[in-house]
Amino acid sequence: MNQTLVTTLMSTVHSELEELIQYIYMIVYPIIFITGLIGNLLSSLLFSITELNQTSCGIYFLLLAIADSLALIGGLHHCLTIGYRVIIHSVTYCRARNFISYTSMDLASWMVVAISLDRYIKVKFPVKSRDYCTQKLAIIVSCVLTFVLVLKNLHFTTKFIGNFAADASEHCGPNPKYPTYMSFFQNVWPWIDLAIFALLPFILITSCNIFIIYNLYKRRVQLGHRNLDRSVVKFLLISSISFIICNFPVSITIVLYPYISSNYGKKQSYDEIAFAFDILRLPSYISLAFNFYLYYYSSSLFRRQAMLLFHRLFRIRSRVDQNQTPAVQRICQEQNNSIELSDER
Repeated sequence: MNQTLVTTLMSTVHSELEELIQYIYMIVYPIIFITGLIGNLLSSLLFSITELNQTSCGIYFLLLAIADSLALIGGLHHCLTIGYRVIIHSVTYCRARNFISYTSMDLASWMVVAISLDRYIKVKFPVKSRDYCTQKLAIIVSCVLTFVLVLKNLHFTTKFIGNFAADASEHCGPNPKYPTYMSFFQNVWPWIDLAIFALLPFILITSCNIFIIYNLYKRRVQLGHRNLDRSVVKFLLISSISFIICNFPVSITIVLYPYISSNYGKKQSYDEIAFAFDILRLPSYISLAFNFYLYYYSSSLFRRQAMLLFHRLFRIRSRVDQNQTPAVQRICQEQNNSIELSDER
């Protein structure tokens, strides 16, 4: 009797959680998607038609905006399947969606890494950076990263993807006809994805930002400037903290999911683990949508160029400061914000 009551109660709770997550994805994700596409479009324009495209990391910012947009488009899959209960019975769709989503999210992470390394080199080695931080090299680095990430996710385009069994919770999951691949996908792949998508980028981004802050602080102390520009610290903390908060939880959940959920991969009761997993996806999508707004908030030079872009888009006549271009070209050299080297002061 008690066991039946507990089972009934748990079933009711799980049904309520499933209904709640449905409304969240039905309402919240479209807001994230539209806001993100607008921000990424503005970011693409900003690094295409303004002076910002003259810098080496302007290439990385442009690709970051493109990758973010593709990842958000891939995220529409969860909006449709979770929020609107749309079931898509298409192997081609599943393979294309998985490949584009994983590759674009990986590329977005590594573009942030490339931007951080570019800034570090320009701060640490200002003279040598003229040879190593060029647009040509940025294009080469971007192509190499894209090629490697495409290879990493190429298995999503194969016959191993596509599960249309009656009890499948995710039709775009691994094909049960290939148990070896299913074992790889559930036990090995999440660790590979965690390392490449989140762990290595976080280590590199955080290390670069720490070194940059240290070098800037040491330079200012040597020149008698005791206070470190707060805008520098603000931007670096935002880039590192937002990355770990938005991406690490869902990446770790993907790794642990098969071990802590008895319903993993099965269309049975919607449990608390599945609810937590679906909730933790949202911050990751938010990070893809709000890069433009974070950079706008933390960088005065970014804001200045954004205002000039708005003037051009809406044909507002504005007097442009002729001395602005050198400052603009320092946006990647000095933390993508209003940093001016102490030796220039």
